[in-house]
Amino acid sequence: MDMKVLKRTGRIALYTGIACILFPLIIGLSLGLSLKRSWLTKEEAYSLPFLTVFHSLTPFPVVVYLLEKLKILNSELGQLGLSTALVSETISLFLVVLATFGMVAREKGYFHVIIVGGSAIIYFLIVVFVFRPAMVWIVKQTPEGRPVKTVYIHIIMLLMLVSGMVSHLLNFTAVFGPFCLGLAVPDGPPLGSAIVNKFNCFTEHVLLPLFVTICAMKADLRLINFGSNLLAFDIIHLIATFAAKMLACLIPLLYSKMPINDALALALILSFKGQVQLKLYSYFGDDQVQLIPDQAHSLWILAILINATIAPILVKYLYDPSRKYAGYKKRDIMHNRSNAELRILVCIHKPDNIPTVIKLLEASGPTRQRPLTVYVLHLIKLIGRASPVFISHQMQKKTLSKTSYSENVIIAFNRFKQDNLDGISLLHVFTAISPPKYMHEDVCTLALDKLACLIVLPFHQKWSLDGFVESEDCAIRTLNCGVLELAPCSVGILVDRGRSTIPAYSSYSVAMIFLGGSDDQEALTLAKRMANDKMNINLTVVHFVASGSEEIRDWDDNLLDHELLKDVKLNNVSGGYVTYIEEMVEDAPQTALIIHSMINEYDLIIVGRRHNVVSPQTSGLAEWSEFPELGIIGDLLASTGNNTRTSVLVVQQQHQDIHNAS
Repeated sequence: MDMKVLKRTGRIALYTGIACILFPLIIGLSLGLSLKRSWLTKEEAYSLPFLTVFHSLTPFPVVVYLLEKLKILNSELGQLGLSTALVSETISLFLVVLATFGMVAREKGYFHVIIVGGSAIIYFLIVVFVFRPAMVWIVKQTPEGRPVKTVYIHIIMLLMLVSGMVSHLLNFTAVFGPFCLGLAVPDGPPLGSAIVNKFNCFTEHVLLPLFVTICAMKADLRLINFGSNLLAFDIIHLIATFAAKMLACLIPLLYSKMPINDALALALILSFKGQVQLKLYSYFGDDQVQLIPDQAHSLWILAILINATIAPILVKYLYDPSRKYAGYKKRDIMHNRSNAELRILVCIHKPDNIPTVIKLLEASGPTRQRPLTVYVLHLIKLIGRASPVFISHQMQKKTLSKTSYSENVIIAFNRFKQDNLDGISLLHVFTAISPPKYMHEDVCTLALDKLACLIVLPFHQKWSLDGFVESEDCAIRTLNCGVLELAPCSVGILVDRGRSTIPAYSSYSVAMIFLGGSDDQEALTLAKRMANDKMNINLTVVHFVASGSEEIRDWDDNLLDHELLKDVKLNNVSGGYVTYIEEMVEDAPQTALIIHSMINEYDLIIVGRRHNVVSPQTSGLAEWSEFPELGIIGDLLASTGNNTRTSVLVVQQQHQDIHNAS
């Protein structure tokens, strides 16, 4: 948890976070006070304030867990939910401490409350002024890119165990001490990520299921007396606090003109119950504490189970995060004016991606007449922090502390801008730190916000100089597939197999393989933009035409194909020399044979993805395709069997029909 987020919390999150815990607390206490005389015994009435507090909580870890499981952690709704939950969690901690003091006062007297309170304050001050600086010192002592020393991790784990023992001796739950200590750990790498990498697998996949199982085993449904006043009161009290919490969330959200479906989804997220409530109910219902009656304890466990089952289903039904990427406007290269700026969003995963992407941008021929606006997004895997982080390096001083990210990326692209001052109208660098399975949200959101026409993604495989696959990252492939599905603009996947720079005095050969259709039209438009004598870039357009059969294609696409190829055939492309080659092919094997023969003749080959497009030139090749995200021709060119250094750019045009249908 990054507590600095509280300083940057917006008004909607602040008001919703306060309302969603205080309003159900007021309603629950008011209802309890009005009914306790006629419905509850003295012992049962004593537990009422504690139960009301527990029902009103919005624990941050529970909200994070739900957002991760629903895969909306990076969505706009998810980010608002995280900020709201953090505000609510701050208030919740204060209320839980008060509840603990009340329990101590009941059992041991008010003098002991003063001792416990003073000890808790001393412990908190030690965490803030001793442990926090010590952990910051550990971070400073760790060289960049190197792991934290194991001895530091062991010391922190020992402190965690000691803090749990101390908080238990102070009559707090054993979780309270380690929780405060965890707030002192600097989020992210190297320390936060090291702790998560070392222990998260065991805690999440072993200890947490065991904990939930043990808590559930404590609930005995046979103890529930369906004819008792206590059961009726508990049900009414539970429903009233839940309804009050939902209403408290909805009012500020609807006042801020949020759509009703999104507001309901967020209210359900903030009303979700999970492992934190399980811990509290189990601890205060334990035989040694016995603050909650056995019947009520069993009922609350059952209520958590029902809530945890139904809430995610309703949120999925109400909120579709892909709606915001709907492509109601044409944002692609083909419909961008030839003399207008071209907005490109490029994604960087590793330093190896930088020279490849810069090479492609240089080949795009940025000039004063046809400038580029470049947005660079450095994607970093989220480890060691609870919530994703999105950084605009133009605003970094205003939004973040002294933490520095993506220095190599910033330096490389600033140098690229200096080398192309006339052709680069704007260059902005961003960093997104998020889980790999949600990174496509960051990419698509930034592309939508910046009105980009093209997203450039690196391929998930890396080749060595001798032509063999050196590394493969399945997370990057998942990202690419997610962006292809949701992108609000055109997408290009760049398969790097070649040189990292364009030679200064020799020509750079680009080929475009054209079969027809919207994706090929988009790829051809980009290729024609690259044709530029000043950059020593030579373009060859190879048109594969099926002989002896009519192509299965829309009439409108056929007309557009001929219109786009007209100036290529006449060599009338502005800014450069273009070679047009027409290849008559009878079937798919002949197409594959010609493509294999031309691979080594070019530095870069551009193709359209043509996903699910049927044509005689490629019929049957889809069965041998290894990477569907590259399309049939792209997969053929990127095959591991090709010992080549030719790079490939696979282009997919913006899919408006898919987004409008969603």
